[in-house]
This record gives sequence, structure tokens and C-alpha cells, in this order.
Amino acid sequence: MSVHVALFHVRTRRQAAGAAYQSLLDALNASAVAAIERVGWTASLHAAGEAPEPQLRRASREADVIVLLGGDDIEPLLYGQTDRRPQRTAYQRRADRTQIAVVMEAVRSRRPLLGVCRGMQLLNVALGGTLHQHVGGHRSTGSDPFVATDLNDLRAVSPRLRQPLLCTHHQAVDELGRGLRAIAHSRNGVVEAVEHESLPFLGVQWHPEHPSVASDQFTELLRVVQRRGATLDPATTMSAAGPLEVTRPVSLPTRGRAAVVRH
Repeated sequence: MSVHVALFHVRTRRQAAGAAYQSLLDALNASAVAAIERVGWTASLHAAGEAPEPQLRRASREADVIVLLGGDDIEPLLYGQTDRRPQRTAYQRRADRTQIAVVMEAVRSRRPLLGVCRGMQLLNVALGGTLHQHVGGHRSTGSDPFVATDLNDLRAVSPRLRQPLLCTHHQAVDELGRGLRAIAHSRNGVVEAVEHESLPFLGVQWHPEHPSVASDQFTELLRVVQRRGATLDPATTMSAAGPLEVTRPVSLPTRGRAAVVRH
């Protein structure tokens, strides 16, 4: 049976100042698609900051597995905070909100979902969690932005995973969203992987789709969530996930503060 994977990234183009960053993301996204196709599955790539939300929702419903890929910082108003970053970059507000909509579709359908880097953070925020807006030591300032991260509990994610785990991020999960639990940490205590207690959702903070490791790491993580989805007990997941009123904060334009809405 063929498995179709829908991958949601931020965007396909940026202004000149962001061209190098876009090229980095394009290379990672292309590596993810290639790894999926090498195992005989099919893949589609969707720009959450550019495509209409109904189109993105439809793509998520038609997929067997959903992947939220890496990218920009998430707007902190979505988790009830102001911008506290020491160095500020632009937010991708449309991508933030449409990818959160994709997460909520996955909650409703109990569809397998893998979040990578920003994707793990977005999963956490969508389920009501918060982020550390800046952590050090998890990216390089050199020409190669990736650094190897050593986890003290990698086998909890999958016993088949092997080093190196390549990271490039400066934000991280803080308070966990509803139903999520941390299953792996870096040596300095940063959450590097989360899973949902009843839904087939998995998030990792490193980049398993990096071209040097994608054939092993990315495909293994896809298989992990796909297997979890195939063995779900509908009655158990319906009860444990609650009444689908997962809360997440959104900004109120009139006050500039965060409010909780239900979906």
C-alpha cells in the first residue's frame, strides 16, 4: 500500500536579505521529499505562508502522514507572550496560523503527524504550550549552521536512530501543550523530542531531513508515526484527546493580549 505524505513548510520565496536562509530551507525540504520517494511513498510540498488555508486543510485530510517542517520563529502572541528575543527577525504570521489549522485538522482526524524543529514547536503551541524564546548552544554562527546534539535518551524516540543529530535552532519547548510529554532531552536539558500521550503525534527539535542523515533518520521517524496511526484504538484516543476543544492562544487586536479560543 502506498503512503502519501503531505509536508507543510513556510514559503517558497523571500526578499533578497533572506535568500540564503530560503536556500537552506529549500535544500532541507528537497531532501525530505527525496527521502520519502526513495522508500516508495509519495510526497507533496505545501507553502503554508502562501497557499490558501482551505487548500492546506484539504491537503492534510488527503494525506496518510502530515509533516510540519522547519523555518522561522513562531509569533509569541500565539502563546500569550511578547517578543523577548535578543535579536529580532520577522515573523511568518500567515504560516503560523495556517499550520496551526493543519494541526487542529490532525487532532480531529487522528492523522499521524511529525513535527520537525519549528514544526515541533508549532505542535506544542497549537496544543496550548509555550516556548523558550531564546536558548544558546544549539546552532552555529559559521557557514554551516548545524551543530551535533547529544541526547541522553534517544532510544525513547526510536531504538533505530543513530547519531549525529543535527540541530540549528535558538528556541525550544517550554511548557508542554495538552497531551504532550517530553521523551528526549539534550545534555543541557533542552527538550529535543515530544510525543502525544494518545494521538500519533511526534516532534523532534533536530533536523532528521538533513541530506546527510535523511535516508536513515527522517524515514525512520515517518515510519514511527505511521505505525502508531495504524494501531490506534479509536475509542481510547477519542477519550484521551478530549472533546476536540483543544485550546490555543490567539492575539486580540484591540488589547494586544492573548485570549484562549476553542476549536
